[in-house]
Amino acid sequence: MTKKKYILKPGKHQFAPKSPPIHDNDSLSDDEAEWYLQKYPHIKSLFVANPGSVESPIESVESLTQIGVIENNNENLPTTN
Repeated sequence: MTKKKYILKPGKHQFAPKSPPIHDNDSLSDDEAEWYLQKYPHIKSLFVANPGSVESPIESVESLTQIGVIENNNENLPTTN
């Protein structure tokens, strides 16, 4: 079994605005997590840093946002928990 790069906090989570909370660690692959994080960078708080990875994927998303690769315009999106 390969070690996951993206670990969600416990529970079910809503990623896209107005979508049901359906995502958890059992149903989310690393590829899907990367896609969602690029499309909805505001969800990075739903993930925990994986101590086994060299660079935290969440830090990668933050650095891409800072250099303008990922647009960071989420001021009108509802919060998710």
